[in-house]
Order: sequence, then C-alpha cells, then structure tokens
Amino acid sequence: MSKATFKPFILPLLLLICALFYYFGELVDWAAWNALRENFFYGVHDIHRLLFLAPIIYAGYTGRVKGAIIITLVSLVIFLPRAFFISPYPDPLLRMLIFTLGAGVIGYLVARIRNEEEKSRRLEVTITTERDKLLKIVDSMADGIIITGPDYKIRFMNAYMVDAFGEGTGLTCYKHLHNVDTPCQQECHIPDVINNEEIGEWECTFPVGKTYEVLAAPYVDSDGTVCQISIFRDITQRK
Repeated sequence: MSKATFKPFILPLLLLICALFYYFGELVDWAAWNALRENFFYGVHDIHRLLFLAPIIYAGYTGRVKGAIIITLVSLVIFLPRAFFISPYPDPLLRMLIFTLGAGVIGYLVARIRNEEEKSRRLEVTITTERDKLLKIVDSMADGIIITGPDYKIRFMNAYMVDAFGEGTGLTCYKHLHNVDTPCQQECHIPDVINNEEIGEWECTFPVGKTYEVLAAPYVDSDGTVCQISIFRDITQRK
C-alpha cells in the first residue's frame, strides 16, 4: 500500500465502526439497552451495508487494487453471520453477495483511477524533466533558439537570443523582435510550420540591424501544445 498516504489505523477503525453499526440492533438486544432500541437498526440491512463503501473506497484509494480486494473480503466475512444466522428476510445471502460484488467493483475502479492518475503524474514529471534537460543544452548553443506558441507568444529564448534581443518570454514575437503590433504578414511562417507541420527556412532582417537565417520546425511543448521552434544564425556579415 502507498506509504505516503496510507495510515494503518484508519481502515481498522472504519471497519470497526461499520461492523458496530451493522450489528447495533443485536448489541442492543444483548446488552438490554432498551433506550437505544430503534426500528431502523432492525430493518433490511441492505441499507446498513452501504456504510462499508467507505472503507472499501478508502482501501482502493490508498492500497490500490490489492487493498480494495482485501477490505472487500474482510467486509464479506463481517456480513456472513447475519446472512446465515440472523437475518429473517428472504434471500439474505444472495443480497449480501450482490452488494459485496458491487462494492468490490467500485473499490477496484477507484484503485484503477488512482493508478492512472499516478502514471500520468509520473509521465508529466518525466516529460518536464527531459524538457528542462533539452532546454539547458539548447541554452548553451552558439545559435539563437526561440520556441513560439500558436498565439505568437514566446515560450522560451536561449541565452544567445536574450543577449541579442533582451528577455521576451511571455511577449509576442512580432512585438518583441520586430516592434510591431500585428503578426508579420509576409515573413511570418508560424501558421505553416504549426498547422501544416512544415519545416521552414528563410532569412529575416530585424530592426536591430542584423540579418538571421532562420530554420523552424514544429515542436510539441510539455503541455501538449504544438509550437514552433526556431534556430537563428547570424549572417549579417555575410550579407
């Protein structure tokens, strides 16, 4: 069971409370506590069994599939004496077995959902870690690197581009690089690169007076968004 979330006293306590509630009518008769005698505790126990969903679901959440199965079987053992020896109602064993099966399925589904959540979380951490490693490598490259989203906002600039243009993460590329208020109509290749998954190559002259050779390709960011990653090589002297 998960050591991070599992507290060993909670499940026994939940089962004890459920068992006392389930057999409360018999305990009242045995102890002759007439003041506590209520008709509710002597009715059909299908309703009373619903309380056992609490420990079964908790076991599925903390102990996963194994925990859900164990607590379901323990609950079954608790139900058996009433089904065999106490209940005056018809088909007590069948109703008890149907409930136990249904409760076990619920516990199993909770466990599976938790497993999938943890798997997704681990995958997300792995992707983020690998992205960070990649960006550290990219940050040390001699060429400029920019990652731009479909909304034209800059998601990443390596050290080379920050030195050349200043920090612009979070700003639109056309505003930060070209100092204009709308996307560059003729030079912009972001729609083609992102929407058509094309690799683009072109030359671009910026207001700072430098000309760059730009190579761009689609890039899936850690949040699943298809972006454009662009490599900028300074060719000002050649031009």
